[in-house]
Amino acid sequence: MDIGARDLALALEHPRGTERRALLPFRDALNDAAVYARLPITDRDAIIRWVEVRRRLKDEHGLDQDPSNLADPLLPYAALRSLVIAGENVARTRSATDIGGDLRDAVRAIREG
Repeated sequence: MDIGARDLALALEHPRGTERRALLPFRDALNDAAVYARLPITDRDAIIRWVEVRRRLKDEHGLDQDPSNLADPLLPYAALRSLVIAGENVARTRSATDIGGDLRDAVRAIREG
């Protein structure tokens, strides 16, 4: 799940299009933690990777959902992160708290228990 400078540059240049390509196949899972939990780990990892890209864009460039941009909206970063944490908890049938920071580390902590 490495994220390189090229990934971040593309996401910054075309945030909504990149998000749509990354997340559209998982639309149902993004609305329900139980559906997310039933995804294969490779699919969950694809979602986690994009959410971590979004965290970096938010932290480094202030890029997040803009309620005034109705033509090209992004999903709210906090909602994406919450869904991933909830879904990973459902998958592991436990209730771990989000440790913050890099989402990949938070998910690793949940998965390793």
